[in-house]
Amino acid sequence: MEVILLEKIKHLGNLGDKVVVKNGYARNYLVPRNKAILVTESNLADFKLRRSEFEKAQQGVLESSQERAEQLKEIIVEIAGKVGVEGKLFGSVGASDIAQAITEGGIPITKQEIRLPSGPIRQVGEYDIKIHLHQDVDAFVTVQVIAEN
Repeated sequence: MEVILLEKIKHLGNLGDKVVVKNGYARNYLVPRNKAILVTESNLADFKLRRSEFEKAQQGVLESSQERAEQLKEIIVEIAGKVGVEGKLFGSVGASDIAQAITEGGIPITKQEIRLPSGPIRQVGEYDIKIHLHQDVDAFVTVQVIAEN
């Protein structure tokens, strides 16, 4: 199925590119989330008329992501948890816990933006966590997991 991309999508293309994708990917993901439209004559003409709107919207999203990345550079997040004898947590600290702590600090973050490649944190310590804010913008946050008193 051929679609026109309405935003930059990693490993697929940039705004305005015509790409061929599998039918299910287009029907179930790209089109419902307004990331792409089907290639028809009317959609192609409409896209050409509205291309500058899409570019401005993408630029706005990129700038807001860069601003959030600058704010995130300056913070250190402390999360307290119950700890056993050897410094292991009872439970774990996951993406939702980190997102909630950052959001309470005043910077809105969703758990989908947090990258934990080795899974949830299960030990006390200091960790550098990657925050994926945009296709082109990543930030790192220092998370300190401490023992609850």
